[in-house]
Amino acid sequence: MIGVVATMKVKPDQVAAFEDAMRDLVRATRANEPGVTVYHFCRSQKEPTTYIVMEMYADQATLDAHMGSEWFRGASPKLGPCLAERPLLEKFDPLEP
Repeated sequence: MIGVVATMKVKPDQVAAFEDAMRDLVRATRANEPGVTVYHFCRSQKEPTTYIVMEMYADQATLDAHMGSEWFRGASPKLGPCLAERPLLEKFDPLEP
């Protein structure tokens, strides 16, 4: 298993567009990627323009397939203009089964 936390800071005037595009990506990921066991989209309670996606993948191949998926590639041009800075991606090794 591989855990990923993606942190994204969004331009204040792009929040609605960002949330719409992310919801589409979440739906497509959950519907089409059985090896993705967790894919949660969350907004910070302290900073309403900061978001994270908590992700859990069966293995590196599953993560690679997600990054190359049609829905991920299609979301990137919609999400990119919404971002205030580059996303921060951190990988984690789960310590529990």
